[in-house]
Amino acid sequence: MVDPGWRLISNFASAPFQLDAVDYASVESFWQGLKFASQAERRRLAAMSGPEARRAGEEVKYGDAIEYQGHSFVPGTWDHWQLMRRACFAKFSQNPEAAAALLSTGTRPLVHRMRRDSRTIPGVIMAEIWMEIRTRLASGGRLDGAV
Repeated sequence: MVDPGWRLISNFASAPFQLDAVDYASVESFWQGLKFASQAERRRLAAMSGPEARRAGEEVKYGDAIEYQGHSFVPGTWDHWQLMRRACFAKFSQNPEAAAALLSTGTRPLVHRMRRDSRTIPGVIMAEIWMEIRTRLASGGRLDGAV
């Protein structure tokens, strides 16, 4: 049986955080917002719940590149995944309940399951990000967003 508290680990969880002076309702709202070139659209998605952001993001496909903070990223690459890592670090450092949920998984391997694995960030990459953050939290390391 899955611990209901573990839902806070999910990208869809309502776990507000701030990254680069923007407030996000969930990690999913950050991730889906990257698909939009317009800052106004990104801010609109930033306020959405995880499921709502997912639905809005399904209407748009990634282009050849993502522009974020003055840098260009190719979707589905290691550099793109670092944006997800930064968002997750921000979430877990700013949400004690989400951090506690992640720590409660102990040392067991984590799996990110989806109906269809993502081409832009495969489940195994998400699980690695979560386990890296968990290791830092467990060792008393800071989660200042540094990668």
